[in-house]
Amino acid sequence: MPSQTNQWTVEEARSDLLGLLEAARTNGPQTVEDPQKRGSFTVSFSSTEPKPSTIKFLLEDSAD
Repeated sequence: MPSQTNQWTVEEARSDLLGLLEAARTNGPQTVEDPQKRGSFTVSFSSTEPKPSTIKFLLEDSAD
């Protein structure tokens, strides 16, 4: 895992790619430093699952 929250070195990301991806899925975007020191890379997760309907949830919940 990274030494600092959401911040990864290239070496950490390389040695623990699955950890990097899991952190992006569970903890939000992860930043990997640019080895050329010109910026950073952001690894994020985008779900392909449809989001539940808020209106449906509220209507079902209010029926109780």
